[in-house]
Amino acid sequence: MQQMQPIPGFADMNLQPKPKRDYSSAICLYVGNLTATTFDNDLFKFFKSKGYKIKSAHVMIDKKTNKSQCFGYLNFYSQDEADKCLNEQNNAIIDGKQIVLNKKKESDFDSQANVLVKNLPKEMAQNNLFDLAKPYGKIISCKLQVNSDLSSKGFGYIQYDSKEAAQAAINKLNGSMQMGKEIQALIHQQKTERGEAGEHFTNLFVKNIPTNYTEDQLRNLFQQFGEI
Repeated sequence: MQQMQPIPGFADMNLQPKPKRDYSSAICLYVGNLTATTFDNDLFKFFKSKGYKIKSAHVMIDKKTNKSQCFGYLNFYSQDEADKCLNEQNNAIIDGKQIVLNKKKESDFDSQANVLVKNLPKEMAQNNLFDLAKPYGKIISCKLQVNSDLSSKGFGYIQYDSKEAAQAAINKLNGSMQMGKEIQALIHQQKTERGEAGEHFTNLFVKNIPTNYTEDQLRNLFQQFGEI
């Protein structure tokens, strides 16, 4: 019996590894504050529809849970196009949530220039917070924390490019009245940076909670007293 000859190039094609996504750090933007259901194609179509010459979009997925980490990267064909997108689309709304665009990821930010703003009015949106903080220095990132229904949790973070800008914002914003509420502004400390004494007394036990209370309702009830 005559043995079948392999089709030229067919076997080689199957054995070749899939090409890696092509990213250039020089023309790449970090995009954060995504919903858990926003993925690569959603990002790509959104920015493509706005007229940007975008090369690719990639949402980071947790390898253990296979769920979105709610941030990703946009890759452009030119630096001018990336800069144009950054200037025009920061705080844009994708899938009902305002995004954050940056030239670098959040883990690379200066933690001493990160301002926590608390007791914010519920009607204050992320772009309102950005406009409020803008006069005091260059903002790298502005993020309003929201509930699962996208309503405000009453606090947010403003990442400046310098400690001096962050302190200037704190000096002006802390204790100021915004939309009828007195807000608080202070340098945000990571859990690892907080004193041990404070960590021992941060849990509150609550009894007799109504059985129909959701986690978001309980969080909203106590959010007015500080960050949860």
